[in-house]
Amino acid sequence: MTPDRDARGRRTRTLRRSGWLLAAVLASGGCATRPPTQIDPPPAAVELVDTPFFAQTAHHCGPAALATVLVAQGLDTTPESLAPWVFVPGREGSLQAEMLAAARRFDRVPVRLGSDPQALIGALERGHPVLVLQNLGLRRWPRWHYAVVIGYDPRERAFILRSGTTRREVLAERRFVASWERADRWAVVLAEPDAIPTATTVQDWLAGAAPFESLGRLAVAEQAYRAAITRWPQSALPWQAISNVDHALGRTAAAERALRRAVELDDQAVVARNNLANLLLARGCVEAAQRQVDTLRQVPPRFATALEQTREKIRLAAASGAADRAADCG
Repeated sequence: MTPDRDARGRRTRTLRRSGWLLAAVLASGGCATRPPTQIDPPPAAVELVDTPFFAQTAHHCGPAALATVLVAQGLDTTPESLAPWVFVPGREGSLQAEMLAAARRFDRVPVRLGSDPQALIGALERGHPVLVLQNLGLRRWPRWHYAVVIGYDPRERAFILRSGTTRREVLAERRFVASWERADRWAVVLAEPDAIPTATTVQDWLAGAAPFESLGRLAVAEQAYRAAITRWPQSALPWQAISNVDHALGRTAAAERALRRAVELDDQAVVARNNLANLLLARGCVEAAQRQVDTLRQVPPRFATALEQTREKIRLAAASGAADRAADCG
């Protein structure tokens, strides 16, 4: 059972007052050019023929498409049971945020794929049906549609989809990519928290798992973060992420160890050094906390306010005459 919204809000406010930064796993965004749409076809056709099919009723293409990928993973659900979670009546459809939130109700981590069509084929070859958003209209007058890509035929140069009321829709590569392009190439696979898809990046995996924290689903978040540590042991991000769970559960010593590992791996990990400074300050390590923030050379604007709050807390502690009391401040 997840905590109620008020409880989650209290926890978030407490963490903000403590100077703890939660934005530990978001990759920095930026504009990138679209990859070419030319596809290097696989040597043989791939089709996940056992993927279930749910005919989509009016305005319910979202619930039907989501049910398709969930049931394909052996989960027990239907479009009708998903509809209250993902269908937005005022918009006569489903928003991506609601679709991903509903997937998390089943302890699945939604992972965004890259915007290269080759990523879709790669996911299919690894056995993952791909939830996609298409715009079947024009950019100016969009007609949004969710479908599930289940195959690719290199001879026909066509994608195969579970779509609408068609169990096996064969759509020419150029036509599919055009409709996908008009929907900003949104594509998602769903994964169990301890089963990271092969081609996933650490940033995409952690971004898919991080919302479990704000939902109070800390056990699921921890499972996903520990899987990331195993998969990417030399990346600071999973260590930074697991420290959030440790801190939320009151495991401060474990949180400190994780943050120390993060800064070993990335000397300029702003979030890790800020949070480590707060932990050190809380146990009387004023000088050690100061060293953590002094190490940072550049601070992204989105973290500047929180880091300045941490600096102010250190200044106040130092002005009161506090000094490192613990023998193991480091």
